[in-house]
Amino acid sequence: MSENRLFGVIIAGGRGTRFWPLSRKARPKHLLNFLGETTLLRQTAERVLPLTGAGRLFVVTAESQADEVGKILTDIPPQNILAEPAGKNTAPAIALAAAHIIDEDPNGIMIVLPSDHIIEPRDKFMADVEEAARLADTRRALAIFGIRPTRPETGYGYIEVGQKLDGHAFGVASFKEKPNLKKAKDYLATGRYLWNSGMFVFRADVYMEKVRRHMPKLFTAWERYAKGNRGAEDLNEYYAVAEAISIDHGIMEKLEGEAAVIAAGFNWSDIGSWDATDDLWAADEKGNRARGGDLFPMAAEGNTVVSKKLVALLGVENLIVVETDDAILITKKEKAQEIKNLVQEMERRGLHRYL
Repeated sequence: MSENRLFGVIIAGGRGTRFWPLSRKARPKHLLNFLGETTLLRQTAERVLPLTGAGRLFVVTAESQADEVGKILTDIPPQNILAEPAGKNTAPAIALAAAHIIDEDPNGIMIVLPSDHIIEPRDKFMADVEEAARLADTRRALAIFGIRPTRPETGYGYIEVGQKLDGHAFGVASFKEKPNLKKAKDYLATGRYLWNSGMFVFRADVYMEKVRRHMPKLFTAWERYAKGNRGAEDLNEYYAVAEAISIDHGIMEKLEGEAAVIAAGFNWSDIGSWDATDDLWAADEKGNRARGGDLFPMAAEGNTVVSKKLVALLGVENLIVVETDDAILITKKEKAQEIKNLVQEMERRGLHRYL
């Protein structure tokens, strides 16, 4: 494209409950540093800024996190930090950003990114985004990045690849929910499936056309907000009416045959739970990993420890041990996905001071 019509939209409103007790309501996963010298949010911004510039980068976050986001992203305009009064999932959040983008450029192209992924190398990411942007512009497609699976993962959704379009782009034959292990193995064996990364590229006006067709209630609320003063009262009214639904369920799954998938050339991890750090953190000869303090393992294998203290492990394997000032988590790695359920039960029992 001869002119820069790219806008970044970082979705930064989640809690990251599977990373409790390190991740909390006040400081969720994307505000933590899992790899490198900066937070995941800052790393996401650095990834997209060369494509958009600071003035065309928006962040949609929770009201409770907006101040901290502003401290981390001091280079983007304060008005580009859009604070949600309520969490309603990704479809309304993306529509909120679209209202502001269409103001600046009616033909603007949105690069929608979660705030807590790890991607490398950056040059391959940028090349894939530019390919997706061309596809979004010329075909008016809603493009999603698919990741080539390396294992029968049950924690991700899958995309069935359809007819080849051009380059690394394909039509989407179908979207699949997170499978059981048998289905995941079947998907892997066919070679026709990619992991759903949750990263999108599309024109803002085309996205809103799909919202109007498939989510008319949200579109009506969005139109009222877009035409209003966009003050706190308008924003509260928008979120009071908007359905709480993801872009996947609200829009993408209804576009099978219309959507496009880019087979990503970059390496990707959504670090969705503690066991995902096995692919990110260096290990000793027995597969033990530690962040923070010292680890002294004896006859111990495959453990992950986060603590500022010395942690001694004797005769245990495949454990996750995480210590903070007020809490300690100990669980088997096979239970990593269930930490979210643990946090929900703690909340139900009123242990809010630990959340």
